[in-house]
This record gives sequence, structure tokens and C-alpha cells, in this order.
Amino acid sequence: MTINVALCAWGMSGREFHLPLIGAEPRLSLHTLLRRSGPDGSEPAGVRCVPDFQAILDDPDIELVVVNTPNTLHFPMANAALAAGKHVVLEKPMTVTLDDARALMAQSRATGRLLAVFHNRRLDADYLTLKRHLESGDLGELIELEWHYDRYRPHVTHKRWKEDDLPGAGTWFDLGIHLVDGMLNLFGPPLAVAADMDSLRRPGAATDFFDVRFRYPGHRVLLRSSTFVREPGPAIIAHGRKGSLIIPHESAHPEGDTPSALLHTERDGKPVRQQVPLAAARHHAFYANVVDAIAGRDKLAFTPESACAALALVHRAIEAAAQPGVGCD
Repeated sequence: MTINVALCAWGMSGREFHLPLIGAEPRLSLHTLLRRSGPDGSEPAGVRCVPDFQAILDDPDIELVVVNTPNTLHFPMANAALAAGKHVVLEKPMTVTLDDARALMAQSRATGRLLAVFHNRRLDADYLTLKRHLESGDLGELIELEWHYDRYRPHVTHKRWKEDDLPGAGTWFDLGIHLVDGMLNLFGPPLAVAADMDSLRRPGAATDFFDVRFRYPGHRVLLRSSTFVREPGPAIIAHGRKGSLIIPHESAHPEGDTPSALLHTERDGKPVRQQVPLAAARHHAFYANVVDAIAGRDKLAFTPESACAALALVHRAIEAAAQPGVGCD
């Protein structure tokens, strides 16, 4: 079985994320690339380029459409692809609004077509390492988890859909949604949320700083990001009643070193402080799961239902940030 794929944008996500993963899955073939401005020679050899989305919808040879366009285009393009009988992989965030997310789920059910959301960070080494040590009991009962997605990007880019104060723009939608998705898959829905968000590079523009705190029975989860972090600290700091786990930012590993995390726990009543290897990233598992789900051989792991739940928490945190002084209770 070979599934022909259409990729709807040739920016960073298309070139650096989707193209390598599609190419690594032998049951997929990149068939068509949407290039509104026309090909420029950077496209993969043998891949057809088309200038408009309708050409993808009308092509019966295309079975899977990857909608990796700006956030406000996610709903209309995914909705049209599902209506045309295509399976869809949709970039995060699933949509800008919850109503649109629910409408896409309904469309997927009505057409019998698969809708998967590209929450690929759930396959990152840091997430899998955290999951491993939570499940092993190395930390004991979790007390606090601090999770960072920091960058050093002090200058505003040309991407209005990411930088201007527009629906679905800013780092909370772009990066925070990954952290929220990971949190929900580890712990389920929280009891309460408190949030601080701001635009530090350009007042009145899209969010580029967030500090969002979720309360669970017995523990807290803190999600943080800033675009002014030139020297990154740990990506994850987890403390439990038995031990702590410190996972460094990916850029903190010198070239040639084996990436590792610091685990400080106890075994047989004795303290143990050691470097532990990071779990191997499993990014190729995303499209393998999509193909298996299309073929009916496995359940979809990256469901629109889980993506919609993450989107709901994103909006809940935005509402909390608009109420300064309200605690997480």
C-alpha cells in the first residue's frame, strides 16, 4: 500500500518536519506540493507543484493532505479536504477557535476520513524521558513540574500571522499548545489555571512571553516561555516526594556528547545522583501511526479530540491571563 500525499506549504514546517518524516515512511509518497508563487527549484525532485489548493482537492490520486499553513487557514483547508474525501494531517494548533475544532471533528466523522493533528513534541526525547521516569517511580509522587519552551528571538519577524495581535498568533498558540498537549497526555485535565502573558518585544503585539500554572490534585504544572532566553536553562524540572529530574534544553548538549538528564533519587533507602541517557526520540512514529490508522491496523494516537482538549485549555489560560491577580485555585 502506498498513499499519495499533498503538502500544502513549503516553509520551515514543510521542509524540516513533514518532508523528512514523510520520506522516512515507506508507505507514503509525496505526490504534490502547493506552491502559490510557483516552483523555485528547492522542491524535491519528481514532486508535482500546483499553484492552487483546488488542484489538490480535485486529484483522485491524492489520499492524504497535510495542512501546514498559517493557523487561520487550518479550518477552511482541512474542512475542504475532508469534504473532498481526503485524509488530513493538520498542523497544531488544530484551529483558532473551539467551534471550528468541533466542526472539523464532526466533518471527519461524517466523511469517514481520518483527521490527525501534528503534536509531534509528544515524540521528543525530553517528553519521553520525563514519561519514563514518572512511570518508573523514580520521582515518587509528583509535586511540581516546570516545563520550558524558551528561545532567543529578540527581533520581530516578517510573519504577521505569528507576530501581530491576530487570532491564533503568538507563542502561546505556537509553542504553548505543545506543552499543554504533553501535560494533558501525562496527567489529564487540571483543576484550575492561572496565567501571565505579555508581548515584550513589541507592546500590543502577539504574546511572546507566558507563565501559565495549572493545579492538579497533589501537584502543580508550570509552563513557561520567553523569546529573551539567550542562555537556556533546563527544559524540564520535575520534583517528586522521592526525587528530582532535570532535563536540559536540547541546545545545552555539546556536539559529540551523549545527551543526558540529571536524576537525583533513592534506591534501597540510599540516595542516588546520576546522569541518565535521554530516551530516543520517536518522530518517525507519527506518520507510521497515521498510515496504520488509515489501514485500520492501529488506533490513531494523535486524535482531534485530544487536540481539541488542548485548544480548550489554551483559551482557558488566555481568559485567566486577562484577569490579573486571580490565583490558581
